Amino acid sequence: MPLPAGQSSTLLIKSMITELLKRFSVDQERGFLPNPDPLLALHPQFEVWDELGAEMPSLLAKGNFRSAVENLPLIHADKLKDNSEVDRAMLLLSMFANAYISCDPDPARKIPLALAVPLSEVAVRSGRPPIASHASIVLNNWRRVNPKGPIELENLRTVQNFLGGQDEEWFFLTTVAIESLGAPALSAVLEGLEAAASSNNKNFVDAIERIGNAINNCTNVLDRIPEKCAPHIFYSQIRPFLAGWPEEGIIYEGVSDEPKVYIGGSAAQSSLLQSIDAAMGIFHPHSDSGPFLKKMRKYMPPAHRKFIEYLETQLTLKNYVEQNESSELNDALNRCINTLDGFRKKHMQIVVQYILDQVKNGENVIGTGGTDYVSFLSRTRAETSENLIS
Repeated sequence: MPLPAGQSSTLLIKSMITELLKRFSVDQERGFLPNPDPLLALHPQFEVWDELGAEMPSLLAKGNFRSAVENLPLIHADKLKDNSEVDRAMLLLSMFANAYISCDPDPARKIPLALAVPLSEVAVRSGRPPIASHASIVLNNWRRVNPKGPIELENLRTVQNFLGGQDEEWFFLTTVAIESLGAPALSAVLEGLEAAASSNNKNFVDAIERIGNAINNCTNVLDRIPEKCAPHIFYSQIRPFLAGWPEEGIIYEGVSDEPKVYIGGSAAQSSLLQSIDAAMGIFHPHSDSGPFLKKMRKYMPPAHRKFIEYLETQLTLKNYVEQNESSELNDALNRCINTLDGFRKKHMQIVVQYILDQVKNGENVIGTGGTDYVSFLSRTRAETSENLIS
C-alpha cells in the first residue's frame, strides 16, 4: 500500500483504509452499496419517469407497456443534479429498456427515441452501458422499511420491479443482502495487505478470518433464495427481463443507426467477488472465465472497477503466505479459499436449480451474461480451489 505499522498507528491505519475505500466509492459499512440510501423519487420535472416506474408492473401484466413507452415525452437528462439522481434515472430507464425489448414474445428491435436518448445520456454519466445491469437492479434498487434499521433482508424492499411480486423482490433483495454482508471483506482485504506489508502475522490471520466470515455470511443468504423465490417463477417471469441484447443488436433511436449489443444483468457484474479474488491472488486465466470476467467490469461503476484494478497492483495475500513458511498462515488462507469455493459451489447449485432444471427439451439456454454458464461457473470454481496451498 504501504500503510504505517505498529500498535500506536492502529487508528491511523484504519483511517487511511477508510479514506482509501472512499477514493473508490466503497463504504466501510456498506461496501459497494450506496451511502446515502438510493433515491426514491426524482425532481418533479422527471416525474413522468417515476410514474411509469410505478405503473410498469400493471402495464406489463396488461400488455400495454410498449405503448406507454412510445408515448413518453422526450426529456433530456442534463438537468439531473447529482449522482443519486443519475443512479435513480439509470435504474428506471434501463429497466424500461429491458422491459420494452423483452415484454412480448416477439422482441422489439429498437428502443424509442424518448427512452433511448435520455438512457444513453444517463449511461454516459454513469460510465456504464445503457442496459439494466447489477449496478442498477441491485446496488441502487433497495430501500429500508425502517430507515434507521439495518440493511438486512427482513428490513429491505425493492425500489423498482418489472412484474413485481414476492419472488422477484426476494431475488433482487437477497443479492442486495449479499453485497451488504460482503462489505466487511473489503476492509479486511486492505487490512490483510497492510499486515503483509508490515509482516504482522497475527493481524494478517485476523484479516483473513474476517474475509472468510464475510463470505460465509454471503453463502448463508444465497442459500435463502428458495425461501420466497420459486425456480419456475424466476425462469419464466424474472429471467427474461435480465437478458442481454440479441446478436443482431438493438437500435437506440436518436442516438445511433448502428445496432448495439450489450450483455444482460449478471451476478458476474458484482465487484465483490472480483475484489476478493484480486486481493487474495485468485486469478482466472482460462478462456472460459478470465475474458468474460474482465468484460463484466465495463458494467460496474467506474470507481468500483478501479478498486479491483488497484488491488491487482498490490502484493496478493497468497504471495505473502507463499513467502513465509508458516503452517498458521497456510491454514488460514486455505480455510478462506475453501469458504470462497463453498460460495461458488452454492451459487452453481442455485443456477442449476433455477435455470438448468427449468430448461425444456431442445431449448438452448445461455446465461443472462451471454455465457455457457455451466462451463463458466465450473471453471471459476476450479480456479479457486487450485489456489489451495499444500
